[in-house]
Amino acid sequence: MRILKHLLWIVPLLIILAVVGLVASTANARANEERYHESLPKSLLVQSDNFPNKEAIPTQFTCFGTGYSPNVKGSGAPEARSYVLIAMDWDAPSPRLRLFPVVHWVLYNIPPTLSEIQPRATKPILDQKRIAVGMNISGSTEYAPPCPPLGQHEYVFRVYALDVDRIQPETNNKAGVMDAMKGHILTYGEMVGLFGG
Repeated sequence: MRILKHLLWIVPLLIILAVVGLVASTANARANEERYHESLPKSLLVQSDNFPNKEAIPTQFTCFGTGYSPNVKGSGAPEARSYVLIAMDWDAPSPRLRLFPVVHWVLYNIPPTLSEIQPRATKPILDQKRIAVGMNISGSTEYAPPCPPLGQHEYVFRVYALDVDRIQPETNNKAGVMDAMKGHILTYGEMVGLFGG
């Protein structure tokens, strides 16, 4: 009986500690990302034909629709030798309780002649264009469509212009790509899409 009484307050305490730890970890990761970008030029114009910056992402590009990837294009870096595109959500599961970052899309070694990624860009299509696809949050090398459980989330699409033809990340994920392009970023830009209730 005493053990049961102890469990009644230990279990909630452990849950609270876990949530606090996740919140702190996410805040630290976001701060590290801000430090990563603070000294980088930000002159690349990133746009989409499917939605304006800081406006709603159409349902068809989310898990509530077909889940296709949207069009993304960048301009303003004529000297670039390759590009990287990373799409992130820092608001999971809710903008009021950020417990973990969500990586939606990682593309790298995008040829400089390719000024935009067309919508419905599946891995086979990207492979044909010799674009490397990194892992999303689920470990898949595809676009992971927005699927927010709570609140309106901000989905950040960043495009980086690099001074090298190719990078070779040690790991095929966002962290590996971010590390591999250090020292090679000429400039970058971003656009934000909104989705959720």
